Amino acid sequence: MVKKLTIYCALEPFLTKPFEKLHLAHISREINEPHPTVRQWLNALEEKGVLTKSHKGRLTLYSLNIHHLNIIDYLVISEKNKLIKECEKWAVLGEITSYISKNFGESAKVLVFGSAAESFKTAKDIDLLIAGKDKTQGLKNLAKRLNKEPHIVQAERLEKVSGALRAEIIKKHLLIKGSEDILRWMLWPR
Repeated sequence: MVKKLTIYCALEPFLTKPFEKLHLAHISREINEPHPTVRQWLNALEEKGVLTKSHKGRLTLYSLNIHHLNIIDYLVISEKNKLIKECEKWAVLGEITSYISKNFGESAKVLVFGSAAESFKTAKDIDLLIAGKDKTQGLKNLAKRLNKEPHIVQAERLEKVSGALRAEIIKKHLLIKGSEDILRWMLWPR
C-alpha cells in the first residue's frame, strides 16, 4: 500500500507546473528522491497514461496528460499527500486546515497560496482564497491567534477569480477543501 501511494509523489512538481514538460532531474530534486526510483515511478505513471513522455535530444521530458480520464483523481491524491506532509511539518497549518475542514460547508473551496504555501515558517501572512459564502471571521481570529496575519480573498465562485490571480495560485498553492473543483478550475478555466 505504501508503495502505491508513494508513486504519486512524482506528480507533485506537476501540481505547480501542470502545462510544462519536466526533466527527471528536476522532478527528482523537487521531491528529494533518487533518480532511479523517480524514473521507475514516472515510467509507471506513463504506462498508466497519466504522464506522457517526449524526447528533446538526449533529454527525456515528462508532462501531465490532462486528458486522462482519471487525471483529477491522481492529482487530488498528490495534492492531499502534499498537504498532509506540510501539516505534519507546520502545526499551525494543521490547525488552520482542521478549522476549515470542520467549519466550512461542503460547497466551499479553500486554498492557501503565495509564500505560506511555499514556506509556512518564513511567511509573514497567510494568503487564502475562499470560494463560497462561508463566514471568515472565525478563521481570521484563529490565524491572528497563531501569529499569522490572514489575507483572505473571497469570491462567490472560482470563475470570478481573475486570470492573473489564478496563474499565481497555480504556481504556489496548498488545497484544503474542494480539491476536485479547484483542480478542474486550474486545468480547464472557463
